Amino acid sequence: MVRPPEQKEFTELVIRELQQRSDYLTDKQIDTIYLGGGTPSLMGPAHIRSILDSIHLRFEVHPDTEITLEANPDDINAEQALMLREAGINRISLGIQSLFDEHLRLMNRRHSAGQALDATLTLKSAGFDRISLDLIYGIPGLTEEQWISTLERITELPANHLSAYHLTFEPGTRFSVWKKKGIINEIPDEESLNQYRILREMLIGRGFRHYEISNFARGGELSRHNSKYWKNTPYLGIGPSAHSFNGDERHWNPSSLKGWTHQILNGSPPEGEKLDPVMKRNEFVMTRLRTDDGINTEEFMQLFGARELEKLLNAAKPSLSRGDLLQEAGIIRFNPDSWFRSDGVMASLFAG
Repeated sequence: MVRPPEQKEFTELVIRELQQRSDYLTDKQIDTIYLGGGTPSLMGPAHIRSILDSIHLRFEVHPDTEITLEANPDDINAEQALMLREAGINRISLGIQSLFDEHLRLMNRRHSAGQALDATLTLKSAGFDRISLDLIYGIPGLTEEQWISTLERITELPANHLSAYHLTFEPGTRFSVWKKKGIINEIPDEESLNQYRILREMLIGRGFRHYEISNFARGGELSRHNSKYWKNTPYLGIGPSAHSFNGDERHWNPSSLKGWTHQILNGSPPEGEKLDPVMKRNEFVMTRLRTDDGINTEEFMQLFGARELEKLLNAAKPSLSRGDLLQEAGIIRFNPDSWFRSDGVMASLFAG
């Protein structure tokens, strides 16, 4: 999303793309809408309402649709929260990241820990019953005591969903540059694993369900929108960098605002790829194992055949023997303690 004064033009482009791609989904019925990427909380409520109205015009929107907006804590005040409610937003994903100012400064976040706490309470006062908080762990300098304190305070807030991600040193980021210069170092693996275990134990002990590698929910408030990704449900993405999936193909828009604008104004189709049987099979394995639902072997066989199931079960034997994977009543799932090192296990189950 973009800042004023470009909001009006951006909104018009989003609506134009919605019109161009309204036939992408065979099923016109939708029950989740997600406004994310960039800083959508900076958009005026009138522009958000226009986008939602355009969606209602072109799709059959369920009355209980989950409509999420990503927000930064410093963008939330009492007036803004009420206007977002009036615009039709009923769920907020708030990027808290940390409750220690030194860590927020390190990650170049513009809000303070106090603003993060205040924003959560403000959203609740405005009538938001669905609040998700984002946290980052594995931060250099984050002590065990600070992590425990963070989780204690987080679980006392009126939020029913939490996403927790380990800090990554992606190429080109400031952390990657600092690492090369020796300014900071990644924390040891055993420290990362300890923080992950503390995260699990504390949240589960406070009534949260650890339903996906990085996501926790209480009161049954799983992210319905993100759950669609993990179940390979078709979805339509609109805007720069947005990805779409129709069941057989994936498509993606240019990442730059300029490239995306050019695409929309010229009515050009997004780039894409068709998924072959091997890709579909591997994505099924990966997405199902990300959740506590796991792989239903009967469903797997119906989709990919008995021979592929036999291959999967043979490939899973070492991980089952180590206890990284568990098999019970026709379901293969991760031992939650092993989710933290899931990438290697998943890769061992992929077809070549």
